[in-house]
Amino acid sequence: MYTIGADVGGSHISTCLFEHSNKVLMPESLVVKKVDRNASKEDIVSDWAAAIKLTAKNVGGNISGIGLAVPGPFDYYNGISLIKGVDKFESLYNVNIREALAEALDIAPKSIRFINDASAFTIAETSLGEARNFDRCVGITLGTGFGSSFTEFGKPVLKSEDVPVGGFLYDKLHHGQLADEIFSTRGIIQSYFDRSEKRCDSVQQIALHAENDLEARETFSEFGKELGLFLLPYLQTFEAKVVVLGGNICRAYHLFKDTLQLSLSDYKVYVSSYGEKAAMIGAARLLDDQYYSQIEETLKDM
Repeated sequence: MYTIGADVGGSHISTCLFEHSNKVLMPESLVVKKVDRNASKEDIVSDWAAAIKLTAKNVGGNISGIGLAVPGPFDYYNGISLIKGVDKFESLYNVNIREALAEALDIAPKSIRFINDASAFTIAETSLGEARNFDRCVGITLGTGFGSSFTEFGKPVLKSEDVPVGGFLYDKLHHGQLADEIFSTRGIIQSYFDRSEKRCDSVQQIALHAENDLEARETFSEFGKELGLFLLPYLQTFEAKVVVLGGNICRAYHLFKDTLQLSLSDYKVYVSSYGEKAAMIGAARLLDDQYYSQIEETLKDM
């Protein structure tokens, strides 16, 4: 069975075929298409559909469905975008994306399924990645924002006494600041500026300075230490023994690895081996009806 996994970002969509028998992505089918996040509803849906169609051509259009990993807020069960006030996809607010895409692709709406991007990432890592041998896992995505997902036996956990509501950590406080303001691109950029009074545009730029720049090294060292200290109580409460990291900031993992692992000395810490492909794998798995039936009720609360 072939399905398409799609990772919807703020400026692009990535789509790729997933072959379920062998549980592998087909790299030759990968399509990455730029998308204007401030475009009209029609243009955004058209761009998403165009990428999906290009990927589907690799098997003559013979696909069993499409899974999309999408940032929130989003009604994942019903396929309705609830994103507003964040300078992206404003034109999609309250739009039924399932119906709009089904019309654009001329397929049945029921063959299109949605999930949170951080949850898709963690599903991939707990089903095929380094965390597959652990019962409980916390997945963290480090990039423009701070994403998180708690899973048990490969399924997202959103409502439990040992998990924060929705599995969200971005809105929790650390030293009086929102975690999203610290453990994100803008958090690292601000931390480096506070130390050096040098303004950089990206984490990569700061990482390039690290070899000869003490303030850059200190920025990443502190980042790793504080990320570990922040995560520790949530890992203890959830009784997870493994953390899997993804997102663009992980390209600089070598600069904060030691301090993070020191703060989490009793836990396994992995960086995703799938990288940006993980969310597409997790999304594609939604078309496995046996798996989907196990998380369907959870999607209603996501």
